[in-house]
Amino acid sequence: MHPLIRKVHFHFPSFPYKKKGGKGKRTNFGLRDAHSSDETRNCFHFTPVFCVVVESHTGPRCKSKDLAEATWCSENITEAILSHTILRNDELNSGENGVKVQFSPQSMTIKVRPGLPVDFNMAYRPAKDYPLDVYYVMDYSFTMRAYQNLLQEQGLEIYKELTLLTNNVRLGIGSFVDKPAYPFKSSDNEAYSFKNHLSLTQNMTEFQNVLKDNLFGSNNDDPEGGFDALMQVMLCQDEIGWRENARRIIILSTDNTYHSAGDGKFVGAVKPNDMKCHLEDNNYNMGLDLDYPSVSQINKIATEHNFKIIFAAISSVKDHYEGLVKKIRGAKYVELSKGSNLVTMVKEEYLKLIRSMEINADLPPHIELALSPDCRKEGICIIKHNESITINAKLTVKECPSSDEASEVLVGPVALNEKLKIIVTSDCVCDCERKNTNTNSSKCSGNGKYQCGICTCNENTYGEDCGCTGMTSVDLDKCKLTLTATDYCSGRGTCSCGKCIHCKQGFSGDFCQYDDTACPSPGGKLCAGRGVCRYGKCACAPDITGPGCDCPLTIDTCYAPHSKEMCSGTGNCICGECQCLPMKTSNRTCSGRFCDNCDEFAEKRCLELENYAECNYLYNKTYCDQLHNQTSLTEVKIVDKLDNTLSDQGMAKWCKKELWNGTLIFKYLYPITSPNTLHVIIAKELEQPPEVNLLIAVGVPFGILVLIGLLTIIIWKILVDRLDAREYKNFAEKAAAAGFTVTGIVNPVYRPPATNITNPMFDANL
Repeated sequence: MHPLIRKVHFHFPSFPYKKKGGKGKRTNFGLRDAHSSDETRNCFHFTPVFCVVVESHTGPRCKSKDLAEATWCSENITEAILSHTILRNDELNSGENGVKVQFSPQSMTIKVRPGLPVDFNMAYRPAKDYPLDVYYVMDYSFTMRAYQNLLQEQGLEIYKELTLLTNNVRLGIGSFVDKPAYPFKSSDNEAYSFKNHLSLTQNMTEFQNVLKDNLFGSNNDDPEGGFDALMQVMLCQDEIGWRENARRIIILSTDNTYHSAGDGKFVGAVKPNDMKCHLEDNNYNMGLDLDYPSVSQINKIATEHNFKIIFAAISSVKDHYEGLVKKIRGAKYVELSKGSNLVTMVKEEYLKLIRSMEINADLPPHIELALSPDCRKEGICIIKHNESITINAKLTVKECPSSDEASEVLVGPVALNEKLKIIVTSDCVCDCERKNTNTNSSKCSGNGKYQCGICTCNENTYGEDCGCTGMTSVDLDKCKLTLTATDYCSGRGTCSCGKCIHCKQGFSGDFCQYDDTACPSPGGKLCAGRGVCRYGKCACAPDITGPGCDCPLTIDTCYAPHSKEMCSGTGNCICGECQCLPMKTSNRTCSGRFCDNCDEFAEKRCLELENYAECNYLYNKTYCDQLHNQTSLTEVKIVDKLDNTLSDQGMAKWCKKELWNGTLIFKYLYPITSPNTLHVIIAKELEQPPEVNLLIAVGVPFGILVLIGLLTIIIWKILVDRLDAREYKNFAEKAAAAGFTVTGIVNPVYRPPATNITNPMFDANL
C-alpha cells in the first residue's frame, strides 16, 4: 500500500450516483476539500468512477485501471466491474434444415458500471426464399371496367416474376367502391367500402379465378373510397392473412382520386376513423359510421406495420398520387397503363427489402447504443447475395437507473420478430460498500466506521483515523506551508490535529495555499465553464484539455454536416477547430470552418448533401434529421425559386440531383453570422428538361438553308451584272477611240429573231 493513500472520493460532476442505503435517493457527490495532499490533483477526473485521494491509510478502493496513475497505488486499485455473457447464439441458418435463424446472437447479459462501454458484435443474413405477401386492392367502380383486362394481366405477371425470386410468395385480392350512401351512391348503384375477396394464399388457381371476376360496383362522384379499404387491409392481420415475418406489399389500383378525412360527413359518418379492424364476413361494416382515414393515419399504420404501398393510377390523376406518396413513408406511384412498369416496381421493392436491413433498438432512457455501420439509418446496411453483414455495437449505461432492477434492451431488424434480448445490470455500488463494515473500528481509533479504505467518524470526532476531538492544535508547525511562514494554514484555514481544515471558500490544498479563483478564464468563465479550478489548476471534463479547459479533445466538431471526412480531408483538427492545409493536388489552401470553401470541393459536398436535400424536398426536416442522424447544425429552407439573395451572407455553392420526374436544384452555404451552421436552400419546383418542338427543330435549319441559297443567287446576280457593265464600258471606250459611234450601232452580225415574208399571190381586194 502506498504510504500516502488516505481517502476515496466520489466525483460525478454530471453523473447521478446512488448512495448505498439511500433508498433510491440520488445525489451528485462533490470532492471533499479537506485534508488532501498535493498529489491528489492527479485524481480529479470527470468520469463516473471512484477517485482515489492520496494519503496514508489502508483498504480497498474502486477505480478503472486506465485512469490509475502509474506512479502510485497502481497495485492496490481494483478493476471496475465489466462483463457480458452470451446466453444464446444460434448460428445463422437459411432454414433449409430447420428453423430460420437470420439474426444472432439471441440473448445475452451485461453487467457494467455507468460510463464504461461494452463492445459486442451482431450478425444478419437473410434467409433463402424469404416470405413475401402481396395484396391487390382494386377499384371496382364502373369506370374501371376499361382496365379490367390490364389488371388481370398485371396481376398474373407479378405472380410469375415474384415466383422467380422466391418460392414463398402469397397473393390476395380485395376491392372497394365508396361509402354506400347518397350522395356517393344513388339507389340504383351498388357501392361498398371494402370487400376481401381472397385472403393471402399460395393457391394461384383461386387467385386467377378471383382476378378474372367481372367488376360490378358503381358510384356517383369522382373520388373513390380507397382509404377505407387501405386501412382495413393493413389492420385486419388475421382476416387478410398477413404473416408476421413476411415482407408486405399493397398495390392499390384506381382511375380516380380519393376521399380523405372529413368527406365522410356528407353521408353521416362523423366519427373519426378509429384505426381498428371492422371486417365481418369479409365486408367492412363501419363504412357509414366512421369517417375516411386521414393521410397521417394511413402513414402511421403503414410505418408501424412495415407496409410498402404502391399506388397504380392513371395519368390524369398522377399529380394527386405523387403528392400523396410524399406524405406516406415508403409509398410509390406508378402509372396504370399498358406500358407501365408496375411489375418491375414490385420486383424492385421486394429486392430492396431483402437486400437492405434496418435495425430497431428499444432502449431505456439511461442506456445508449452505438452501431457501426449504423443500420438504424435507412439504406445504410446493404446485404450482398448469399452474404451476411456484421454490425459492431457499443452499449453504454449513461447513468444509474431509478431502480436496482435490471433493464431490458431489444435490438433487431425491422419487420422481423428475431431480436437480441440484452439484460443490463448497472453496477452503481462499490464492492467494498456491499461488504459488512466494522463499526467503531480500531483503524478509526474506535470512533468511526471503516469502509472502502476510509474512516467515517462518529459525531464530535474527525481526522484520518478519527483520533481528533475538540479544536486543540496538536502541532501548529505542521500547519505551516514553509518553516519560515508566519501564518498557519496560509491564514485561510483552521489548524487542528496538525491538519488544516475549513479552508476559506475559494481556497484549497493541505495548507489552504491554492487560490481556486485564479485559474485561467477563457471567454470570461473560470476554466471556460468546462472544468473545476482545484489546487490552482483546472481539472477538465474528459473531452477537454488545456490550461484553461478551452481545447476540446473530440474531433466531432471538425466534421462538416453530412461529411465523413475530418476537415474535408484537407486539414488537421486542433482544439476542436480545423487548421487547413494545402491540398495535395495543388498548392491552394481551402478556407472555411471545415476547409471546404473552395471550388474543388463543391461537387464533392453536393454529392454528400444530395440525399439529405432530396429527403427534405419529399418529407420534412425532423424526419430527415433522424434518418440522416443530423442535429440543429443544419438549417433547411425551401423557396419557390433560387436566387442570389443569400449570397451576401456567405459563399453559396449550387448543386443538382437528377430525380425520376425532374432535376432537384439546391445550394448550400455557411453564413458569415453563423459559420458552424450549414444552410441548405432547396428550390420548390423541379427543373424540367426542355421540350423539343419538332417543327422548330426541322424548320429552322431548312429555313436557314433556303435563305443561304437565296442570298447566294442574289449575290451572284449582282456580281454578274457588275461584270457585264464593266465589259460594256470598256468596249464602248475602245469603239469611240477607233471612230465608231457606239450609241445606236447595230451589230452587223445580229439577225432579228423574226422575219416578215410577203406572199406575191396575195390580193387584198379579194
